[in-house]
Amino acid sequence: MPAVTIYLPPDLIDAARKQASARNRSLSAWIGGLVREATASEWPRSLVELLRHGSADLVEPYDPPPEDIETLR
Repeated sequence: MPAVTIYLPPDLIDAARKQASARNRSLSAWIGGLVREATASEWPRSLVELLRHGSADLVEPYDPPPEDIETLR
């Protein structure tokens, strides 16, 4: 696997390490996941499932057009 060097300020490095550690991932794996999400051409399956859950409960409210509409010229 190719190696990549990135330069970040110390505060960003510390924040990235904490985020990776909180998810039990290596720093490389965590950053790779961010890149994967940013370049994904499809929505994550977990988000699609979340959006599908309960969709039958949603009802579009009645929203009639305004009565007085001026013609655009």
